[in-house]
Amino acid sequence: MHPLAKTLPVLATLVFLTFPVAMGVANALTLLLLLAWIFSGNHRAHWHAIRANPVIMMALLLYGVILLGASYSAAPAADITLHLTKYAKLLFVAVLFSILGDRTWQRRCMVAFTAAMLFILASTWMNLWFVLPWSKTQTPGWGLSHHVFGDYITQNVMMAFFVLWSLVSAKAQKTVARRAAWLAIALLAAVSITHLSDGRSGYLLLATTLLIFVLATLRGKALWAMLIASVLGLGVTLMSSQSLMQRFERAAVEARQSETDNQSSIGHRLYNYRKTPELIMEKPLLGWGTGAYHTQICRIVEKPEWCPVFNWHPHNQYLFLGADHGMLGILAYLALMASMVWLALRDQDISSRTLLLGLAGLLAVNSLVNSPLWSSRESHFFMFMMALLAARSGLALQAEAKSPPA
Repeated sequence: MHPLAKTLPVLATLVFLTFPVAMGVANALTLLLLLAWIFSGNHRAHWHAIRANPVIMMALLLYGVILLGASYSAAPAADITLHLTKYAKLLFVAVLFSILGDRTWQRRCMVAFTAAMLFILASTWMNLWFVLPWSKTQTPGWGLSHHVFGDYITQNVMMAFFVLWSLVSAKAQKTVARRAAWLAIALLAAVSITHLSDGRSGYLLLATTLLIFVLATLRGKALWAMLIASVLGLGVTLMSSQSLMQRFERAAVEARQSETDNQSSIGHRLYNYRKTPELIMEKPLLGWGTGAYHTQICRIVEKPEWCPVFNWHPHNQYLFLGADHGMLGILAYLALMASMVWLALRDQDISSRTLLLGLAGLLAVNSLVNSPLWSSRESHFFMFMMALLAARSGLALQAEAKSPPA
């Protein structure tokens, strides 16, 4: 074994420890990991593992579509390069996956991610009373939005998954005390989304993870009882906070006024959802090419001064890929998420099955209101966690391949 090969899982664990809290450090570690992977050799074995996993192959296929789009795109070279760079994490999914085939290192990566999320969760709650130098929120108090690193949308995405991870961990515990501890963490993480954050998309993502947990882990009367309890619990949560109700009321007002005000959060999204399909319908099969959205959307907005407001991304990953890559891009993205579900359903380990289903659900729902493969912090989370969970559930495929035929 090449000496560098021994450092690969260690570096991968450090990536999971740092990407939720220090993106610059995580980027440096990712580059170091990539270089170590390239020079460590054994790439034939890596490719053998990669091509056997449908999730990783679909990630590579999606990047192939993006590469194809660069060949016919009329976008400026800078925009094409930006897209090829941002979506290159789809390639890194394969690299990270090939490193994490060992169950021990998979657990260590999850422990590292857990440590980072516990730090974010503790900091979020401490923000109620203290000004923390590392926190984005510098105003303590209830009724305010609190987030620690990056933006509140990304924090809510990761925290929603952390709620799922905490519930899965609680279910796996053998003692009442440990189960209660994980349930308490899940509750604190959920409340940090519902009561300590301003992001409405976080509520939708939290509901998604809770629904997936219930459907994936419970059966019979317990399933129906938990579904009813979840609905009642969400209702009580909504009524328990005046600021929470005000956020939904503000969303309703923004939606009603979207025809006259497309600069609000909801109005901006609804305008994007009306205009971007116009681009897709002009070139529905292959789209306008990699990076073309940024210039083409400026051609169809009503006022030229709106171009800088709407040309970064359409707050919808499906529409974003559709504008640049047509139905080919949308179908490739759907195939990626479908492969995650397919792999999860073949996994007999209820924990890893639930986590991969949860990640697929979060990606699918979040893509309706955000662009998770485009936004740097969100793509870090989804791509890195996809590689880890695909490797974890991929062990089921390995066991199936080794078992003798009946």
